[in-house]
Amino acid sequence: MIYIIRHGQTAWNLQKRKQGQRDSPLTYKGIQQAIAVSEFINNNIVGVEDYKFIISPQWRCQQYSSIICDLVGKQFSDCIMEENLREHSFGSWEGKTEDEIEIQFPKFLERRYKPENYWNFIVPMGESYELLSNRVLKVVEKYKNQKIIFICHEMVSKVMRGHLLKMTNKATLQLNHPQDTIYHVYDNKLHTLKIK
Repeated sequence: MIYIIRHGQTAWNLQKRKQGQRDSPLTYKGIQQAIAVSEFINNNIVGVEDYKFIISPQWRCQQYSSIICDLVGKQFSDCIMEENLREHSFGSWEGKTEDEIEIQFPKFLERRYKPENYWNFIVPMGESYELLSNRVLKVVEKYKNQKIIFICHEMVSKVMRGHLLKMTNKATLQLNHPQDTIYHVYDNKLHTLKIK
């Protein structure tokens, strides 16, 4: 039984800046989203004490996870931080909007978003979806067949679901992870759960 949760809204999400492996703090809305997720867990996940909380070590995920832990009766210190759950590295683009990236790296975004390039395009000083997928697969393999709540990032969630559901690279790239949504994977099926 696996639940995949994306951290709540951050200041850079609001500004449409690439965060990658840098961080910005949760907004008030992001904090409210953590509270809503906690309420969902308390009302819908039986035996939450039997689940391992596996989280990205990045600050926004730690901040989000600590709120959830407080409200569901888990010790934040019991969360397991996995380096390979860090978000897709945007390298030289981190902290920048796409307009700013276009000025500093003309035509790079166009090249990245071409369907034939998207999976393998390596962001300057960063990584590709392929590299991200390879490291997330190590986490998926490590915790398969266990009761897990993952708290991570949108792109990490995409490739994780791609692995769990044996999706093609093309199909994986079409996924997203809204911040008001929890994904539940069991019996090789994906269930989409909306939070308030």
